[in-house]
Amino acid sequence: MKRFFISLVILMWAGIVNAQFTELDEARVGFDPLLPEVTVDGANYIFKVEEKYAGEFEKDPVAFLNEHCNIEAFLDLVKNEKNRHYQLQIKSTKGKLKAKYCQQGNLLRISYQLKDVLLPLELQKEVYRQYKGWNMTQNVHIAKGKKGIVSEDYYKIRLEKGDEVQNLKISANEIEPIEVASM
Repeated sequence: MKRFFISLVILMWAGIVNAQFTELDEARVGFDPLLPEVTVDGANYIFKVEEKYAGEFEKDPVAFLNEHCNIEAFLDLVKNEKNRHYQLQIKSTKGKLKAKYCQQGNLLRISYQLKDVLLPLELQKEVYRQYKGWNMTQNVHIAKGKKGIVSEDYYKIRLEKGDEVQNLKISANEIEPIEVASM
């Protein structure tokens, strides 16, 4: 029994001594930015981009596109002489954005659709004032434009009051600021 314990102690000591001298390989440190996940469907490319914070996409979808999609670098990677246009789509939990680019990387068309977003304060007050007692059950913010300039911008709002349903379409350009106080 004594030999067994002595052998065990020697074995453990040999293991500890051997563990003390471990040679490590060279460590490399680098920067590898997170690239968006891209799904390809012909000339259509669907990007899955994570938002840095909640509401980043719905705050300004066009700025989100410009920040997260370097179109020049993207076209260098996927350039194909057969494709005259490239359609990009960004999806979010709140909606989606579609952008169409030419071979040179110029933005031709853009459109986005956001669902259940916070309405502008002026619009909230106006809807509340004109439709007292109604509940807003859905809203969709839709915008379309060409060459990076949004030309059509409106909200579709669904209101319910008991069994009654009211659908509204309000242009974002027609929203007038409400006068709070006058001098």
